[in-house]
Amino acid sequence: MSLTSQLITDVFPDLEKVEQLNKEAFPEEERVSLEEFLSYQDRDDAHFFAFYNEEEFVGFAFYISFFAIMPHLRSHGYGKEIIEKLIDFYQRTMILEVERLDEDCDNLEQRKARMEFYKQNGFKTANAFLEYEGLSFEIL
Repeated sequence: MSLTSQLITDVFPDLEKVEQLNKEAFPEEERVSLEEFLSYQDRDDAHFFAFYNEEEFVGFAFYISFFAIMPHLRSHGYGKEIIEKLIDFYQRTMILEVERLDEDCDNLEQRKARMEFYKQNGFKTANAFLEYEGLSFEIL
């Protein structure tokens, strides 16, 4: 498997796929709109990437803050490869905000799966928490 990446701009041909995945992958209260992601397209310090396996859209990543894999392609190694590509591209340590597991929520299984994924890919808890706009996250 060797993923390729392409910068996402307002004329990107798979914007609809990106939008659909964004809605599926992130709870509404945490979701960043496609318009907001695209507002960074002319900056040099944040990038909005699409990832492909040959011609198939696999997922997207915005800087090191948001990334998502198409549901039918999860658990196939794509997330690990995207993390490796982002670390290589940015040449810095990644720090993530992950939904907490110790609070009431409607998506506990999804949160557990995300946490397990990150831990399997080398992230460790920082024993630090962040709260903003009524949301609470654990720092990895």
